[in-house]
Formats: sequence, structure tokens, C-alpha cells
Amino acid sequence: MGTFVDQLLLQFGDPTHLVQLLAPPDDPDHTRLRGLVEAVYDMPFATLHAIRDVQVRRTEFQRPLFPPGRLTGTWQQTIPSYTRSDISLEQQPFAPLWLDILATLDLTLVLEVDPGEVESILNREVADFDTLAEFRARFRFIDLDAFMAKHQLTTVDDLKEAYHYLITEIHLRAPGPFNADNPANHYHFPLEVILLMREVIDVTEALRAVKLARTAGERVNIYRPDINTAEVRTPYAPVLIFPEAALNGLPFTAAALQAFFAAEHVLSLFVTPL
Repeated sequence: MGTFVDQLLLQFGDPTHLVQLLAPPDDPDHTRLRGLVEAVYDMPFATLHAIRDVQVRRTEFQRPLFPPGRLTGTWQQTIPSYTRSDISLEQQPFAPLWLDILATLDLTLVLEVDPGEVESILNREVADFDTLAEFRARFRFIDLDAFMAKHQLTTVDDLKEAYHYLITEIHLRAPGPFNADNPANHYHFPLEVILLMREVIDVTEALRAVKLARTAGERVNIYRPDINTAEVRTPYAPVLIFPEAALNGLPFTAAALQAFFAAEHVLSLFVTPL
């Protein structure tokens, strides 16, 4: 392990420096943390307005992660009767994947949640159609040809006489004005962050390491598939850290690298140790 990684391990031994890395003072919108939250949580019915009260609950340095391996084989028995069994055995491989830092953050998210409350439900009969085209326009979700073939209907009159057709309209209640200072809109979320540090910029190696860590974490860790108003995509939010000086002489810019990794739900940062 080189000087760069060693320096950062000692630096991030102080949780304050870790908070400053992920939520720097010059980023009041918490762009970095937002990306990490979105990497872990899916919130289809909520809008994230702000992140407050960023706390480091715990940190663990040089955490080994053992991706599970698999062995398969066949066991055959001929006496007293022939049987055959397929056997699958999972074992821990010898070499672990090392997570430079595993940090658990506690965040307060200011969320505008759509509760999906129903304002009204209206059932009405549809009988005022004179052509099959009109029926299709009213019931776009029905495969009319298949429906008529299944019920042996051939004309629009047959269709009218066969059944009564109802449409149900559900109107959702419009939410009231959003108040970011209302404690009811403050949700507490844990965020597991893994930091992988690299002395040099090797895009392929770094991305492979992140994906291996993320996949292995999903297989070996027990995590809740949902929490509060969100669904959990993966247990870890990955962060790659490179030396800022390593950008010199490369054929790509820091912005290009960050955009590439961001598309893979990875936060990449270029830093100089203090």
C-alpha cells in the first residue's frame, strides 16, 4: 500500500474529515451525498429536497470482503438402488477483496412524499358506442380482437348485447403545500459507504473492484429490501478516491472520469491528502 492510501487512512480516522469529503462546505446542495443516496435507495414516490444532519456512526478500516465461491458435483449411488444427486457447495475463496473504509452514515432526508391518497372513485357504465372504433377508444387497455374472438362476438351489436361495460375513474387527492421545516417531512436513513482508494488511475481495474464489492456485498450481507419510503437497491454506496496529481498527463479530464463513473452509480473523487 502506498503513501497516498496510508495518508488518507490516517486522515479519515477523524470522522470530521470524512464528512467534509462527502459533504464539503462549498456544496450546500449535497450533490455528492445525493448521488450516494440515489445509488442505494430508489424513491419513486418521494422527492428529495435536502439532506441535513450528516453524522458518521462508525468507520471500519481495511474491511475484508469475501466473495462467495461455488463448487458443484454429482454423487451417484448404485446400492441398494440407483440414485443420483447434484451437490452444490459454497465456500469462501482464499483472497478477500479489501474495502479501504466501510463507513455507516446517519442522514436526515427532507422528503416530499406522495401518499397516494384517493379523493374519489367513480364507476360509470359505457353503452353509448356505435362502432368498434369507439369502443377501442374508450377501452384502450383491452385487446378487442382477442376479446371478441374469445367470446365468439363478431359485430358491435353482439358486443353491446353480451355484457355491461364499466369504467372506474380514480382521482388522487392533491397533496397540500410542502413545508421543508415540518418534522413530519424529515426521515432518518442509514447509508453504508465503501471507499476504495487507488494510487494510480486505472479505470478498468477500479470499476471492476467496485462492481465486485457491490455484487459480493449483495450476496453475503443481509439487508432490508425497503426502508421508510424507499426501496433498497444495494447495501453499499461506492466511492473511488484517486490522487489529484495522477490526472497529470492523462488523455481524459477529471470531469469525464466523474461522469463515466457516475453513470455506473459510483462517486469518484480526486484529492490531495492534508
